[in-house]
Amino acid sequence: MTKFIFVCLLFVPMALPSMAGADNSEKWFLMSRHGECAEIRVLQRKIPDIGNIKDPQAFILLMEEKRYKVISSEMKELQGMALDVKVPEKELSLMFVKGPLCKEFLGGPGEQR
Repeated sequence: MTKFIFVCLLFVPMALPSMAGADNSEKWFLMSRHGECAEIRVLQRKIPDIGNIKDPQAFILLMEEKRYKVISSEMKELQGMALDVKVPEKELSLMFVKGPLCKEFLGGPGEQR
């Protein structure tokens, strides 16, 4: 049985600094089960050649170019602010969201809290 992984919970420790104050209203993030968000770049641990992906559409296109099956569904009630994307072969189950939906931002090293 294929086990889907919520990438944010696996790759982004809760102790990372936040990105409070940044204008994140149009920026896409990955959301964890608890509402915290992380930069899309955290996927580099699972997909090293991800490049500079900034939105779910670019991620879907990249995965399809690599010949992976991609299942995506828009969360219609959130009016274009969230997209669920699954890549079964990579055991990925991702929730892409825009900044305003995030409870807290989890960033990378060197970012200010």
